[in-house]
Order: sequence, then C-alpha cells, then structure tokens
Amino acid sequence: MKSSLLFIALLLQTLGAGAAPQPLATISDPLGDDNGAGTLTYPRRADFQAGDLDLRQLQISRDEAGFWFAATFKNSIRDPKDVFYTVGAESLANFARKGFYQFNVDIYVDTDRVPGSGHTFTLPGRQVSLDPRFAWERAVILTPRPELMRQQLLDKLAEQFPERAPAEIAASVDQAIIFPTRIRVHGKSIDFFVPAGFFSGSDGTAWAVTALVTGAVTTTTFDVSLSNSSKKPLDQFQLGVMQPALGQPKDSFGYSGALPSPVVDLLAATVEQQAQQLAARHDLTGMAWGADTGAVPAASPATASNVIPIGRFFQPEIQAAVPAPSTAPPASPQPEPSIIQRLQTLQQLFDQKLIDEAEYKQQKQRILQNL
Repeated sequence: MKSSLLFIALLLQTLGAGAAPQPLATISDPLGDDNGAGTLTYPRRADFQAGDLDLRQLQISRDEAGFWFAATFKNSIRDPKDVFYTVGAESLANFARKGFYQFNVDIYVDTDRVPGSGHTFTLPGRQVSLDPRFAWERAVILTPRPELMRQQLLDKLAEQFPERAPAEIAASVDQAIIFPTRIRVHGKSIDFFVPAGFFSGSDGTAWAVTALVTGAVTTTTFDVSLSNSSKKPLDQFQLGVMQPALGQPKDSFGYSGALPSPVVDLLAATVEQQAQQLAARHDLTGMAWGADTGAVPAASPATASNVIPIGRFFQPEIQAAVPAPSTAPPASPQPEPSIIQRLQTLQQLFDQKLIDEAEYKQQKQRILQNL
C-alpha cells in the first residue's frame, strides 16, 4: 500500500513538473524613465509616487493552457482597497476589483514578424502608433476594469458604425484584442493570463512585442456635452487612459510645454529611444526574440473569413474599406448622443453589473446636471 502511495506521489510530482511554464522572453526596461517623452509628471495625489508606473521588466512564458505575461515595476503595486478618493467614502476596490488601479499595460504582439502585415494603430486614448516593422496581429490590454473597458469599446464602435450588428463588432474585437481577467498581484509584479486559443496556434517562440504603460482611469466617464463635434466617437474616446493636463494637476499626469502623449513608459532599450519615439508619437519599435527573427517569418494566427479585420474599424486610411452589409442601406450621419441615450448606456452598464450602484448614481447625477 505504501509503495502504491509513493508511486502516485512521484507520478503527481512528475506531472506537476511537466506543467511548469516554459519561459519565452525576459525583457528589461531602463530605470527612471516613467515620464513619457521627458515632460510628464505624476498626479499630485498622495497615492501616486515616482516609480509607481516605472516598468522594469516584462516576462512571457507558456504552459499547456496558454501564456503568462508578468510586468514588474520599480515600486510595489498599490492595493485599491486602501484608497478612498472616489464616490463618497468607498474604497476604490469596489471599482477596481483585480488588485491594482494605477495603470494600464498594453502589449501589441507581432506574431508573424512580417513587416507591415498587421496593424500599426494603438487603442483609443494612447495617441501613438507603431513602426510597420512591428505591426501587430494580437493586442493584450491589462486594465483594472477589463470587463467594463471591453464593453465601452464595443459601445463606442457601435456608435461609430451603427450599420454593424453588435455580434459582428464583438467578433472583430475579440479576435484581435483581449482584456485579461485572470490576474494576480504580488509585490512589484502583476501576472496576467491569455488562453492559447487567442493566438490561434502561434507558439510565441518568435514574436516581437511593443509594450506601453499609461495611467488608468477607474471610474466610468461620459461626455455630457451636447454640442456638435466634428470628431468621430472613437476620436473622443479615451478607453480608461489618464490624459495629461497642463501644469501639476491632482488627478492626472501633468506636463509643461507641448501636449505630450499620455504614454508614461515604453518598453525600450534606452531612455533616449523612448523619449524620441514618444515625442514623435509614431514608429514605436518593439522588442523581438526567436531564432528566425528577421529571417523566415513564422506562421501568423489564422483569421476567420467571416470576421471583419479589426484594422478596418480603427485605421483611418482603410476605415472606408469596411464593407457595408448587403441588406442595410448606407448609414446617415449620426447625431451626438442625447442625454436619454447616455442614461440608457449607463443603465445597461449597471444591469450588466459592470458598475455598482454607487457609481451608477454618481454618473447619473452628472448626466442629469446638463438638463
């Protein structure tokens, strides 16, 4: 009997060892470059200190189920349960339920290493674009409120492309962009998991990644202005990113001089490279690995033929190429959302449990103040 138990124990150990993640890449980032192109300053709140958004390392590993990404910062990651600056005296943990709240981490993954074959845009609110040599096929967006950010992105796309069915938009987004929900915070590091199926067979052995850090907005925001605007919905959308404000504001990153990109830190080889690329706002370069980098490209993730490529919704030069549904008439220009529409959107977020009652009441009051 003892020998049988010993055999089972050894078997379990062997299986456990076989399930250990396989390291793919470890990329370091310079210390003290959490100021964007050089002019960004931290919010004047006590819960923000220099180093909080200073990305020091990105690690990527793989197991049978998928991929683990691990971002390490200079300072320990702050727990939202200790912050009470939001609605009333509630802890921020009631809004940011994943164990962090200060930052977003975008990782744009070039899976095929074919220059120009993917996308060069970044998601709304980032205000930068990638070098075509690092065009991405898949984007992993770590954010304190992943379910809410995904839903707000879907809503904004539906507003800009009303002729498209919600399921059609969701299929395009979910094929190319993922907001991880399996997250664990420990000390200075945050790990987040992406299922293998998201990368459609690409094994991660020869990728390039362009990673950037922005300040996070954790409460829901609505544009309550009813004035006409020539900007399209996506152009006005920030998708949970703190936008810089002139001077030294309390609740967002500040700056002096020309308006900078909101990107606080970029995974780059040197401080100078980061400053130059963020100042230009375009041609951000990624970090690559793998034996065939720069040589024979690896296979890119398959794209379902019945899903509209996400780039047709976002890249200005090809937005017009989004094919119109055969059964729908051409869409007419859409008016600015009314107060009623904003209230309906807010109610939907509450009904879907993406926001709680306190946040619902706060945002409802803000909208009604414009009556």
